[in-house]
Amino acid sequence: MLLELPQSTTAQANVLLARYWLVEPPMAYEFSDASAASLYLVAKMGSFPRSQRDLSNVYAYLLSPGSAFFHGGKPPADQDPTAYYQLEDEYFAFKNRMLAIEARILYALSFDTHVSLPHPLGVTYLQTLDFLGLPKGKIGKRTIEYLNTALLSPQMLYLTHQPNALATAAIYNAAKDLEAKMPECEWWEVFDVDREELGFLVVGMRSLEGWVTQQQETLPSLMCEGMVTREKVDEEMRRRGVHTGNGDKARDEEEEMMRKMDAKMTDA
Repeated sequence: MLLELPQSTTAQANVLLARYWLVEPPMAYEFSDASAASLYLVAKMGSFPRSQRDLSNVYAYLLSPGSAFFHGGKPPADQDPTAYYQLEDEYFAFKNRMLAIEARILYALSFDTHVSLPHPLGVTYLQTLDFLGLPKGKIGKRTIEYLNTALLSPQMLYLTHQPNALATAAIYNAAKDLEAKMPECEWWEVFDVDREELGFLVVGMRSLEGWVTQQQETLPSLMCEGMVTREKVDEEMRRRGVHTGNGDKARDEEEEMMRKMDAKMTDA
């Protein structure tokens, strides 16, 4: 929204970030920096590249206390613009971190950045289905909503299932929500999806709303009080008596070295 990027770009960035976090632990870098690196990488490979300054400004705003995003209730009333103004050294520090993580993502994924999204397939499948008995615009909107929501699934549905299966499950859920009449035959087999896989995806997509609601109730400090950071996750894990470290301080030493290098570059 703030970067005015197409939906396909943000969706691909979500998938790449999820793939990366399967290779390297999510706690290795700050979440916002990893998110920015993934978004920057996908955007510059497409038709809508965004500058490093654009990413820096947007993430500075998202992380600021006055941000209107990532709040469970109403946004803060005192939105002071100076809260997310960036000094030049802060921008260069962010840029260096983002570029370093971008390189890590490419290395971890062996430079395989191709992502096949189910959204185009969902629209194509809807063009062949006349049994829904509803305007295709209405059913299509609901289908896309399910596909977008599935990007946030803790089950990582985009990494475990093919785009045709995701598109079919989203259409099934959309038709069920809108009480559209579906044929009695196993129509999903036309799109190369079996009953077992369809059932798993249908339940996975429909249960996500309940999971988010539960997380907001049990983890208000993470879900409703600004953008999630590593510090907040560490605090929550310590509160639960769970140790988040792995006994190896190499990553912390590497980050400390990066911070010192950023400081030297700024002074120079």
